[in-house]
Amino acid sequence: MTTLLRTAIVYDFDGTLAPGNMQEHSLLPEYLRITPEEFWKRVGEDKKKADADQILTYLRHLLLRASEIGKPITREVLREHGARVPFFEGVTTWFDRIDEHARARNLALEHYVISSGNEEMIEGTSIFPKFRRVFASKYFYDAENVARWPAVAINYTTKTQYLFRINKGID
Repeated sequence: MTTLLRTAIVYDFDGTLAPGNMQEHSLLPEYLRITPEEFWKRVGEDKKKADADQILTYLRHLLLRASEIGKPITREVLREHGARVPFFEGVTTWFDRIDEHARARNLALEHYVISSGNEEMIEGTSIFPKFRRVFASKYFYDAENVARWPAVAINYTTKTQYLFRINKGID
């Protein structure tokens, strides 16, 4: 009997599996009623003014905008909008195809995401079950399931710690 060699593919999400930033497809324009251009302009201005982390700033701005218009950000809202994120051509069939390719080569293939995008939105996508684990930015929720504060913010430099976790088998 042949032992399968554990192998991983690690994906970013925005611009890798799906075009643009996941929030731009429906969350910003439809739920939060703000253009992506205006939203990212506000984020950029605050980031610069406070010399702040870009990811923490955008997570904060989602909550600020929701408060401005009286529409809370909940886990369900993020998942619903995640379900509407389009993928690049071939992404939805990629996982089955590459898994079969790996099996033919005695590889036990695992798929991971490390993203600055919203974990809750990724959970709403049709491809979420394909991943062994998703490491992404996410919120802390109150008793009513309303997002109150960023619980995890993954930026370009912190992504490396998740690669280390995957390599060491630490979930």
